[in-house]
Order: sequence, then structure tokens, then C-alpha cells
Amino acid sequence: MKTLAERIDFLLSHRETLEKWVGAHDESSLRKWLDAELGDARRLEEWIDGSKVVTRSTVLHVVSGNTPHAAFQSVFRAILIGCESWVKIPSSGHPEFEGWASSVASLTVGRDLPDDWKNPETAVIYGGAETVGFFREWLSPETRIIEHGPKLSAAFVFAGRDGIFRDLAEDILRYGQRGCLSVQMIFVKGDAEDFCGKLAEALEKRRPKIAATLSEAGGVRNERETTRFRIANGAELKMWESNGSVDWTVILDREDAQLRAGPSGGFVRVVPMPGNFSPETLGSEIAFLSTAVVEPISSADLLEGISPPRICAAGQAQEPGIFWHPDGEMPLAGLVRWRDLG
Repeated sequence: MKTLAERIDFLLSHRETLEKWVGAHDESSLRKWLDAELGDARRLEEWIDGSKVVTRSTVLHVVSGNTPHAAFQSVFRAILIGCESWVKIPSSGHPEFEGWASSVASLTVGRDLPDDWKNPETAVIYGGAETVGFFREWLSPETRIIEHGPKLSAAFVFAGRDGIFRDLAEDILRYGQRGCLSVQMIFVKGDAEDFCGKLAEALEKRRPKIAATLSEAGGVRNERETTRFRIANGAELKMWESNGSVDWTVILDREDAQLRAGPSGGFVRVVPMPGNFSPETLGSEIAFLSTAVVEPISSADLLEGISPPRICAAGQAQEPGIFWHPDGEMPLAGLVRWRDLG
């Protein structure tokens, strides 16, 4: 697939598989995306206004074990740009990604990490702080590293609407609440206790389609027991939980509005809306905020003090589309080098 037209045709021929993981796309949207990040898609193949871009050579993609989204999205971008790719997947594998990738000549996929993968021109790393730290040490110092470390997402509800609890339940439970786009905390203006009761009803109706792992279930049970202990000792907390399972848990916390991650598996913490939004009111974890679900979306300007990389309405947290900028970065532009004429 030497030409851009060939690469676009290839991606479109696999659209039925890819759209579930990368979002809807057609030839027009792919060229528009390239134009947005490169100024002009033609720069991949010719000089335009004194500039041209050169595709970076082999890219190492390191993806976490949460969901296959990062693998599909990162590789999709590399194919569009024209990079050869090595893909390090977790030892547990990603069967859907592996099944598709076996038909793509420009991909080499492995669950292990061979020494001859130490020197790619670029490495795109998705994972926790430990994973990112390991690859900083393991990779050649000449490798350009694009990091997507630990992130979490939260919702900010200034006013309700029809269907909002159904949509928030989807943002929480879809894909087992794994990955950086899953809502783990909700800030609510108004009657937070009534809000929690209605959210609990929606979570009970939705129920997760992906069962919690033993580790996730253990984390949820520990948090529930800690909450019960704190309530018994007078803390301003209240808890709603799925009966006989760890399918979902809602904690109303009137004592601590600091943003923080909880265990995966349908666990969400609800707090009253603070008077203003800043690292001082929400805590240092605000630096790891990935997506802010805002209702109504017209209230998005109220979050300017924390500048979330992505803002969306409830029900859309898990569907960023191909044009989003993970962690505020331009993902296609990071896979090329610029040349200037003159």
C-alpha cells in the first residue's frame, strides 16, 4: 500500500470490522482528517507550499489489556499515514484485534517483546505508569515516545434531561468500565441523593455485558466494605449497590470532592458540584482527566479552569470518533517528520 489512495481503499474495505473500534469514517472524512493535521493530505506524496511530510518508519504500539480500542485506533492511524507497525499486546491477548491483524501485511503482532523491537523510530505507548516507565528505560534513546499513560473520565451534571440516567449508565458500564473513557465519578448540581437513586435504577436496568474479573470484583468489594465502615462511624456517605453481585455500585460522598479513580466494574462516586473548578478544588488527579461528560453541553465553558482534553454529552463518552485528540495530542501529526523547501 504505497499510495495514500491504496491505504484509504484498504481501510474502507475493512470498515465493517473497524468502525466498532475507531468510529464511523469514509474517504471524505479520512482526507479531511489528514488535511486538518498536515495542512494538506497531499503533503504525504508531494511538495505543497514548500513543505512535505515523511512517514516515520516502524512504529511500536504498546497497548494495555483493558480493551482492544487502543490497538485498533493506533494501528488505524499508522496504516493511514503509511507506517510499518509492531504491536505489543498483553499476554492475555486481544482475540478480535489479533484475528483482524493477521490479514494485514504491514503489521507484526506479538504477546512477547523481542529484543529487536527496541529501536523503532517511534513508540506509541498506552498503559499505566509502570508500563510507561518500563518502556522509557527499555527503548533506545533515539526512539521518539508518544505516551498515553493512566487516565480517567468524569461527568459534570448541571441540569437533568430525559434519558440522562440511561446515557450515564452507558458511559459507566460499557466495556466493563475499563479504559480511560469510562466515567468513574460524577459531579452533580442539585439534589445529589435523588440523583443517585435514579442513577442506581438505570444501572440496574442496564447491567454490565462484560463480567468483572476476580481482581476487579475484589476491588469493588473492598471499596464497599470500606464505605460501610465509614458510614457506621458517622461519615456523610450513602451507598446503593447491586443485590448479590458487584455489577454496579453508587457512592454518594458529601465529604470529599477530589477527583480520583475507583475500581473498575460499574463503580461510580457521586459528589455535590463544587463552587468552582480548579486543581485546588478537584485535586491533583485532574491532570489525568481524559473526557468530561457535561450536561447540558452548553455548560462546557464552566470547565475552562481545568481545560479537559475532550468534552461530550452523556451517552457519548465511549464514542470519540476518529477526529479526537487523545490526551490533547494530534495523533497523525506525531507519525510524520516535516521537510521544508527554501
